[in-house]
Amino acid sequence: MKAPRLPSPFRNVRHAPRNFTFRSSHVDGRAMRWKQRKEALESEVQGAEDDAPRKLRFRQFAGPGLDRETRVQATRSARRRAMLRSFAILLVLLYAAWRGLLWVETTDFAREYLLPPGP
Repeated sequence: MKAPRLPSPFRNVRHAPRNFTFRSSHVDGRAMRWKQRKEALESEVQGAEDDAPRKLRFRQFAGPGLDRETRVQATRSARRRAMLRSFAILLVLLYAAWRGLLWVETTDFAREYLLPPGP
């Protein structure tokens, strides 16, 4: 019986090092969509080689929320909410600064920082 071989701290040039490759069982949805899109484009290009005019396809904005007026209204309301949120944050910060000034005036820090030195 042979003795077990211990791994050497030095690199052995004669043998390739062991590599670990992780193969995930998770299927990425983006990769699948990209593959399907690529296959569809390749089949479309292969089908267009016969000098036949290709059909132009236009998107039909059918359904709720897809017309221009609805999108503009949604953008305006999102801007309004963002402005109100910013204003609320500003009010909270101003209130915190005001309370901080009141605290400094009522503690011993007022003598050191706010009042001029005495005679």
